[in-house]
Amino acid sequence: MNIQFSTYVCATGQAFNVHIEGTTGLLKTDKVQVPFKVSVDGESTTLNTNGAVSAVEILAMLEALFNSNKSLQSVTVTDAHPEIQALVGANTSPLVVNRDDFFQLRPLWVHNGLNTWTPEKWTTTKDVAHPVRPAIQEGQILYRRTLSDGKVLTFRVAHIEKDLDIFHEWHNQPRVLKFWELDKPKEELRDYLAKGLKDGHQFPTILEFDGVPVGYFEMYWTKEDRLGPYYDSEAFDRGFHFLIGDVSVLGFANTDAILKSVCHYLFLEEPRTRKIMAEPRSDNVNVLKYLETFTAWKKLKEFDFPHKRAALLECRREAFFGGRYL
Repeated sequence: MNIQFSTYVCATGQAFNVHIEGTTGLLKTDKVQVPFKVSVDGESTTLNTNGAVSAVEILAMLEALFNSNKSLQSVTVTDAHPEIQALVGANTSPLVVNRDDFFQLRPLWVHNGLNTWTPEKWTTTKDVAHPVRPAIQEGQILYRRTLSDGKVLTFRVAHIEKDLDIFHEWHNQPRVLKFWELDKPKEELRDYLAKGLKDGHQFPTILEFDGVPVGYFEMYWTKEDRLGPYYDSEAFDRGFHFLIGDVSVLGFANTDAILKSVCHYLFLEEPRTRKIMAEPRSDNVNVLKYLETFTAWKKLKEFDFPHKRAALLECRREAFFGGRYL
């Protein structure tokens, strides 16, 4: 076994480098080095953490193992830290961490991964009752994950001064204009982003690869969205609209990783989210063809928006995590 892996714990801001050669591992930060042992016996992998390590350090070790081997389904952790046992929801010794469970452990990937649930409070917007939505901060990192090819994918809230030029450039590409119709002057796009940053139900997000902006996402809550009345929407259903602005990252492999990551983010950020919805044009052949490969998504029906004939798509939490897409 030979692994070189870097990760960033989004909930704490800690960066880790993991090196494994044979059965010997070393986890490094800018301040500490933590040795550990790994043994492989057929399809079984055991992680010996030597006891005196934190929960996030164990998470970084586990991510290196799961990320480097798509067929790895579980890791046995000896002498597991009580915090990692609490995260997994088991207090057995040794602790067995299954792949399906691991990718639902929130601290690694989402900004609020250490937060506990807050009381559910409701409000009304335009005669629609819905939970009060969390506030966002301009430029805030929301999600970060190292992909299997080594690229670091990040979703962060848009920052007007930082992102306006590239946002304007993307929306003046003919292939983007066809769907978004936002080929506006910069000052109008500045106002568009500013409005989004103040909108409780939908907010503007920049997608980055290795720190470079490559796309734009609008994340929204469907209950108070225009989509809400067209199906039996639940309180924490999510949705998104997106564009890939950098043509160099177009292609199935990158798009597949991006779409699986946005689903991962939306399910992890709010544990009460059971469904992610989408409403592409009903004649969008590329999107509907993609569902054949990302089968957590299902087409439920077609319906008429005021501006288009749409297909209603649904991705359920249990289908996503049970399908082992990460």
